[in-house]
Amino acid sequence: MDELSLLARALPDASPPSAEVVDKARLRLAAAQRKPVRPGRAHRRGVAWGWTLGAAATTIAVVMAVVTLVSNMTVVPAPVLAPAGGNDALLRLADQIAKLPDERGDYWRRPLLTNELIRVRAGGETFNVLSSSRIDLWQPRDPGDPVHAEQWQLFVRPATEADERAWRAAGSPVTVQRPVCTGVGDCAKVRLRSKPSQCVYTRAAEPGGVLGDARLGELTLADLSALPGDAKQLREKLRTYWKIRNDSRQPKVSFEEFLATSAALLELPVKPSVRAAALRLLAGLSTTKVRGSITDPLGRAGIEVTFIKSEGFTAEFGTDDEVAQRYTTILDPHTGTVLATNVAIAAESTEGLAKGTFMQYQAWAPEAGWTSERPERPRGCRLSDRPLP
Repeated sequence: MDELSLLARALPDASPPSAEVVDKARLRLAAAQRKPVRPGRAHRRGVAWGWTLGAAATTIAVVMAVVTLVSNMTVVPAPVLAPAGGNDALLRLADQIAKLPDERGDYWRRPLLTNELIRVRAGGETFNVLSSSRIDLWQPRDPGDPVHAEQWQLFVRPATEADERAWRAAGSPVTVQRPVCTGVGDCAKVRLRSKPSQCVYTRAAEPGGVLGDARLGELTLADLSALPGDAKQLREKLRTYWKIRNDSRQPKVSFEEFLATSAALLELPVKPSVRAAALRLLAGLSTTKVRGSITDPLGRAGIEVTFIKSEGFTAEFGTDDEVAQRYTTILDPHTGTVLATNVAIAAESTEGLAKGTFMQYQAWAPEAGWTSERPERPRGCRLSDRPLP
């Protein structure tokens, strides 16, 4: 999924990210969807300006209520390692959620929080700051209703109490610098901010009701509603999407590689039976690995799963440009939906970074789901007057 292009479609008047941020985001996304990079020097992975379906925050107070949950990057508790045949946990989860009732509502709302830990220096002190942004979207069940998309830069501030003490010892600077300057973009100063800013939003009907998430193809809510809840039938439906994809100008992939992307269904508004069928398909793939129990970045209990090979990556942090890391996905153990994705976890310790720390992630806020409420025009937010293409 080209998340940057999708965001640009939704927010055409928003200030674009720098070329450096674009390159880094594309590299991270490509790595997570395909094969791990070889160990060695890697580009620092910037803030993900990814598009996904989310919920509109109606006031700054609502936004900040969620922000308080993610104000610090925390160390990941050691997961309970899954025994042999650990993918059976997905089959048991599928049996559990297949019995859940189908949700109803006029809008499907999904707020995405993107956080990144950055090593910086100022006034002779070196410490970490946390950069946080939020993208919300209300997707209407009626394709004639407007899609409401909204973007905020929430904050950039010291990540922990210890980092705040170091920042104060440096004189509480407004701007800080990365310790290592490896390129033009990396030399730019990082500006700290404690309040939400740079808000922009759009309200426009999407022609045909096509969703912004195109990982499985150009689908609508009606397409998702019609998906079968039987694993064999879902597999064949996905095969049709795979053929359409391979007939397009996109790089060709094997059907098994494409099946791994069916994990996207765990993030989309499908019936519980379809989510259960997707879990059964994913459990049978050689690339799917259940690692065990984990606490997600917002403090929620979850199941740690990888759907592709997700180890062997490196990322720059501070003065060390080869910090090992791994990627993972965290599922809700009750509903099978994704709690957090593109979760980068430090696989080793270095100066200012403990092994097991969340280096960056994208997490769905707790208020996600179907609702009969309608999105309100946010206060303190700039409206784009151009409709969605």
